[in-house]
Amino acid sequence: MSPKNIDYSFKILEEILMLKEYKSKEEVITVAEAMYKVAEKNDKCSQSVKDSYKEALNKLNTLSYDEMKEIITILSSYDEN
Repeated sequence: MSPKNIDYSFKILEEILMLKEYKSKEEVITVAEAMYKVAEKNDKCSQSVKDSYKEALNKLNTLSYDEMKEIITILSSYDEN
């Protein structure tokens, strides 16, 4: 995966985490999986975009729910500033 795709996967990860208030890791993963499936089926998405959604899903799977909440807190404080 190229560095550009890696950067885009982090952006997707951030967007997923900031999309709504989650109650569990499973809920986050369910949303991420649904978004990945939509990207996979979309003929207008390039393979690199599809790969980025898959990479974001893989990254989310490695995080605990507490780590996800920490990232959300950091992103929220960044948005406020």
